[in-house]
Amino acid sequence: MDIPSILQQYDALLNKEAFREAGSFLRAALSAAQAEGDDSAALSLYNELMGFERQYGSVSSSVAAAEAALSLLEKLELSYSYPAAMVWLNAATVLKNAGENERAGDCYAEAARCFERFYPAGDKAFAGLYNNMAAWLADAGAFDKAEYYYRRAVGVLERYGDVCDLAVTWMNLALLYNRRDPCDEAVETCVQTGMALLNTAKEPRDGYYYYTCRKCAAAAAELGYLETEQILTERADRCYAGH
Repeated sequence: MDIPSILQQYDALLNKEAFREAGSFLRAALSAAQAEGDDSAALSLYNELMGFERQYGSVSSSVAAAEAALSLLEKLELSYSYPAAMVWLNAATVLKNAGENERAGDCYAEAARCFERFYPAGDKAFAGLYNNMAAWLADAGAFDKAEYYYRRAVGVLERYGDVCDLAVTWMNLALLYNRRDPCDEAVETCVQTGMALLNTAKEPRDGYYYYTCRKCAAAAAELGYLETEQILTERADRCYAGH
C-alpha cells in the first residue's frame, strides 16, 4: 500500500476543507490495509485517523483510533522506535482532549523518550512535541513549565523560518499568559508577534496558511482581540471561497 500517496491525497482534501470526504477516504484506506493484513500501513493510517477524529469527529472515536494505534505499536514491537514518536505524541494529545490527563502524561513521556533517541537534536518535529506538552502542562496549571516548552518550540521553529507554526505558538503563549495574568502586557506582545508573522508570509499562500489563520483567529477571539479575529477569518474565508 502506497501510504505517502494516500496521505498526499488526504491532505489535499483537508486543504480544500472537504472534511467529510477526507474522513471517508482515510477510513476506506484503513479498511483496505486491514483487509490486506498490512499492519504497518494500518498503524500509519490510525495515526492520521486519531488526529482527524480529534478535530472533526468525536472524543470516543479519536480515543478508539489512538488505542488501536498503540495496540499495533505493541504488536509490531515498535513501542520504542522512530515511528512510535509521533504515535505516542498524537495519542497523548487525544487522551488529553478526552480528559485522561494521567495517561496523556505517560504518553508524552514515551513520545519525548523516542524523540530524544531517534530524532536529530533540533529537528523541526520537536516543536510539535514541545507545543503539545506545553498545552498539557498549562491545563494542569503548571504555567511556568508550559512557558518553558512553548519557548523551546519557538526556538526550534525560528531556526526553520516556519511562519505558520510560529504564529500559532505565539498565540498559544498569549493564551498562556492570559490564563496566568490577564493584565500581563506580554499577552498583547504575543498576539502582535503572531499577527506580524502571518502578515509577512510569502505568496502564494497554501491551504495550511489559511487553516493557520482560522486557528489564530479562534485564539484572538478567546483573548478578546476581535478586530484581529475578523481580519484573519475574512482572510481565510476569501481563500476558501476561491478569491
